[in-house]
Amino acid sequence: MKRRNEEIWCGVVLPDDVVVEILSRLHPKSFFRSKCVSKTWLALSSHAFRLNKHLQPTLMGFFYGSSDKSRPIGFANITGRVNAVDATLSLSALPHQDYIAILDCCNGLLLIVCWDFGRGVGVQRVSSSHYSYMYVYNPAIRKYIAVELIPEDMEHFATYTFSLAFDPQEHSRFHVVCFAHSYHEGEYINAFFTFSSDSGRWQQGGNMGCDLQITKSAKGTFLDGRVHRVTKRHEIVSVNPVDNSYLVTEFDFPALSAKGFSEIMQSEGRLHFMFLNSFQNMSIWVSENGNRQKWIFKHQISLHEVKFIGGASWHWNLKLHPEKDALIVHCKNGRIILIDLKTNESIEIFVLPNPKTYPKFWFYKPCYLV
Repeated sequence: MKRRNEEIWCGVVLPDDVVVEILSRLHPKSFFRSKCVSKTWLALSSHAFRLNKHLQPTLMGFFYGSSDKSRPIGFANITGRVNAVDATLSLSALPHQDYIAILDCCNGLLLIVCWDFGRGVGVQRVSSSHYSYMYVYNPAIRKYIAVELIPEDMEHFATYTFSLAFDPQEHSRFHVVCFAHSYHEGEYINAFFTFSSDSGRWQQGGNMGCDLQITKSAKGTFLDGRVHRVTKRHEIVSVNPVDNSYLVTEFDFPALSAKGFSEIMQSEGRLHFMFLNSFQNMSIWVSENGNRQKWIFKHQISLHEVKFIGGASWHWNLKLHPEKDALIVHCKNGRIILIDLKTNESIEIFVLPNPKTYPKFWFYKPCYLV
């Protein structure tokens, strides 16, 4: 009788398959509220979660922000859905608000660093009056976990570049990879460290020698259990944060002999290597069946020939769309343009509030599992 009493609304008993069908159609906020209706609805919600298209990791938009603390982080919702997560507002859940910067974004989680100005307590001193904190944050459910900053015995490097590694299939854990670079006694030193949410501690990863310097301006990606970053010599360093191993992929493409910018990204579930030379010619290769040693030439694009909306020139902020064969370009008039790489047709998907800024972008797919 207990279950019957729970599910009788106006004299109607809802069968389990009907409840699952209802839950699978709800938007995120309503879905999670419905789990409190009854124990039966709570038990059926796990099955409904997998059927609910609103809860699957599809691209919602992108965060954007710059190193200028006077310009806060913004979010571009490119879905047009009214019920989308208010990702910008959700940043207010973080405990430190003086200045927030995004270091990386991976499968719905953000790696964020915060500064408190003028306070006398903190995890790590940045200068005499600035203190910083690091968090892994889920905007969809407004939960965060503090990350221990680099220990003092690892602070002798000059620069640090961070990557977040999170696999939704193992949603109870995450890793942070820190690539460190320094110059000491006439030679370059490159190494990496890894942080595990399981242990809550950093550990030494490996010494990568003097040549494998990570390109700080290129963000890289996480795919198939490895963090992938490009080096200044256009190689790919792939780090497994679980066992602290790393692999290096070298290319012999003739196009790389010219000066230019390279980036490793993922699109349609596969690794893509992009190279843009100083003549605005872009080459794109894709890994063959996930094999990092076999790459297939995919596209050759001359950005001189692309007709941008409004006739604006483009900025060196180019990203492959994570779910389709398309390129996202930031134009200098503040417009964000999507170019279909098969037809070269372009459409406007967003306009930045301040066209004079050239922020970084992080694609965002909400995650409701953590």
